[in-house]
Amino acid sequence: MTTFPSLGAHLRARPRFALNPLAALILKTLASVTGILAAQAVLAEDVQFNDAFLPEDSRSLDLTQYQQGNPVLPGEYRADVAVNGKLVNRQDIRINAEADGSRPTVCFSRGLLELIGVDLRRLSPEATLSVESGASCLDIAQLIEGASANFSPSSQQLDVSIPQIALRRDARGYVSPELWDRGVTAGTLSYNFNANHNKTDSGNYDSAYLGLNAGLNLGDWRLRHNGSASWDKQTGQAYQVLNTYAQRDITSLKSQLTVGEANTSGEIFDTLAYRGVQLGTDDRMLPESQRGYAPVIRGIARTSARVAVRQAGNLLFETTVAPGAFVIDDLYSTGYGGDLEVTVYEADGSEQTFIVPFASTAQLLRPGTSRFNVTAGETRNNYIDSQAKLLQGTYQRGLNNVFTGYGGTQLSNDYHSALGGLAFSTPIGAMAVDLTHAQTDLKSGTASGQSARLSYSKNILSTGSNFAVAATRFSTENYLDFSNAVQLLDAERNGLDTSLYGRPRSRLSLTANQSLGEWGQVAFSGYTQNYWNLPGSDLQYQFSYNKQVRSVSYGVSANRSRIGLGDMDNSLLFTVSMPLEFGSTVNRPQLSARVMRDTHGNFSEQATLSGTAGEDRQYNYGVTGGHDGATRTNSTSVNGQYIGPKAIVGATVSRGEGYDSLSFNASGSVVAHPNGVTLTPYRGETMAVITAEGAEGAKVVGFPGLKLDGRGNAVVPYLRPYELNEVAIDPLGTSMDVELTETSQQVAPRAGAVVALKYGTSNGQALLLNVSLADGRPLPFGAGVVDDRGVSVGVVGQGGQLYARVKEDARQLLISWGIQAGQQCALPLPPGQNAGQQLRQVDAVCAVAQSDNRVASVNSAQGIK
Repeated sequence: MTTFPSLGAHLRARPRFALNPLAALILKTLASVTGILAAQAVLAEDVQFNDAFLPEDSRSLDLTQYQQGNPVLPGEYRADVAVNGKLVNRQDIRINAEADGSRPTVCFSRGLLELIGVDLRRLSPEATLSVESGASCLDIAQLIEGASANFSPSSQQLDVSIPQIALRRDARGYVSPELWDRGVTAGTLSYNFNANHNKTDSGNYDSAYLGLNAGLNLGDWRLRHNGSASWDKQTGQAYQVLNTYAQRDITSLKSQLTVGEANTSGEIFDTLAYRGVQLGTDDRMLPESQRGYAPVIRGIARTSARVAVRQAGNLLFETTVAPGAFVIDDLYSTGYGGDLEVTVYEADGSEQTFIVPFASTAQLLRPGTSRFNVTAGETRNNYIDSQAKLLQGTYQRGLNNVFTGYGGTQLSNDYHSALGGLAFSTPIGAMAVDLTHAQTDLKSGTASGQSARLSYSKNILSTGSNFAVAATRFSTENYLDFSNAVQLLDAERNGLDTSLYGRPRSRLSLTANQSLGEWGQVAFSGYTQNYWNLPGSDLQYQFSYNKQVRSVSYGVSANRSRIGLGDMDNSLLFTVSMPLEFGSTVNRPQLSARVMRDTHGNFSEQATLSGTAGEDRQYNYGVTGGHDGATRTNSTSVNGQYIGPKAIVGATVSRGEGYDSLSFNASGSVVAHPNGVTLTPYRGETMAVITAEGAEGAKVVGFPGLKLDGRGNAVVPYLRPYELNEVAIDPLGTSMDVELTETSQQVAPRAGAVVALKYGTSNGQALLLNVSLADGRPLPFGAGVVDDRGVSVGVVGQGGQLYARVKEDARQLLISWGIQAGQQCALPLPPGQNAGQQLRQVDAVCAVAQSDNRVASVNSAQGIK
């Protein structure tokens, strides 16, 4: 059955099957006159309609099909599913007719039962046998005593009533593994490219960077390769492999099996790059409310600069930033430990490097939950020549509401360590205390020692306070963690002086944030470390204050850092920004200014005008002018970015005294899937390929610039694995000859999956006809309309108005409002096509059938006997 849409139906989703429009009109008329709402869905008592409430020319309509309530025809529907009055999600459902035709039945499969929260363990043996048989059309009333399911075609909602004892006690956000979608066979390639050309008085400097994240999904397995290619004019080209591995879910253990080159999770020990096999818990498989991190990198660039982020010598990320303060908050997670080295390459050839601490926090788990990780293989350490064997295991267990116990061990050639600890929750905050014993068999003798670590965190919502501290004390000089041990062992094998390798004595990191209400917010972060065998200490801390007054925001930040016995570097930054009162509210430009003071007392000033443009804000721009107090030079830069349907591209041009700089960047993904090859401007690990045949130009909701391509495909990134994600299409911009039967779907993908979502479309010419009879009278209200193949295309509305979507080869419409001769007519379809995006409106005359043959043909098309 084809639905009868409203004038704007092409702008919203419609079910594959829907309430007969005539029924809707009749029910509305009856409700308005009698005040009785006759909207019973699947079950209803026999009723008799009084045709006196209908217009006089419509009283001959056959209403027998509505005598058992609002009829639901067998078929598939897109419905909102509500359980005991609470909306669960939107789902495809199927309704079958009973063999005797007495009533329709809502079909329940095992997956739908899982979705709505039925505890299958509480079913009767007979019901369990029915479910386990794999039947796709189970009656919930027969499975569960007291349960019922009613589908309302008018609201497109399935109301399910289930006794509470038959439902699971699920945590918020729970999605049954039965609904986790492994996706389709697909290949992905995400890229991040930028190229720089700097011309200075001392010569030219050219460089380029290409970050690649490639993947291939085959069944339950996901193959991944992450690497980076870099090139510069002086040293040439190099390609660095970050990791290459195969991974799959182990659903029963809520864990991931990884084979190849990857990184340990770093929850208890620091993150290590390894080559081997790992089996570890994936907390994402838990409901969102039960889940127990890459740090945010902040810095200041004097010019249009290139920023590189490394961990253990591996280049993790590189990007180009504009002058002033920058934030990198989209690093791929590499675990919970392992300091990050950040290098800022300025356009004038200078460099600055700083360390971002990456330390563990308290390891509390919920009571009864556990987390484990086992890794076997060898290290991948760029600082050693001979890699070391590695066997590592960790385990955490929530003992009760207060205590969580955890432990682990690391084994290698000439090294072993054991860790035991306890995390606990107190009224003054969460803490974790652990003790590690390690022994390293050096040529010079056995180095054995202990390390104690304390971490603490507290978030006080009432005062807006957030405080976290991690302190480590290496109790003896002979204690070595795994990374230091393998470096010393490798240095010994190569005949190097091991006394030059620093042995940490104590380490302390601290972060704190405090809201001051209407007075703003302050934040502090600090890190210090000293050594047993080296003088001096490493020190770094930052302080910032931010406040907003109406639309104007300003802030002050101070940074101090020192490595060993080196000089203390100091910097002070003041920023202010405000929107300008012109342009649209959405794309209103922003004016910001910065004043920076360096270690030597030199002041630098910058002013930037930035903003967005376009209906979907797919254009970004910025213009910066500045003065560098250290070099007493002026500089300007212009940058722009375009978020296109296939890629994100941008460029920056800057000029200062003694240099000119030009940079170009592009990013996006290419996805090969069963429906073809699709380009997308976004990069992501878990994606959906949506297909709506013929709906070229439709927008993907929530992603600026992303539209369905010429094949009706688009790739949606950033899906949350093991959670229900809603993926929606906005049909605005599609052809009037294409109508989406649905615009939104929900899916729960497995991690790394590429899921396929197909959206139904109805193709045909959309017409708005003002139909009258030969004598000028409008057609009767409620008359049924079919095309020349007998397919229902709608119902005549008030005033003889008819909206119909007809196939290209259709030549006429057949209209009937009774069974007598003279109560049918044939309407020839007008020639021509829709012009652009405008709905075609036509005045037409319907010729009344004069012969019994014509009457028989119309009756046969409409199924009238």
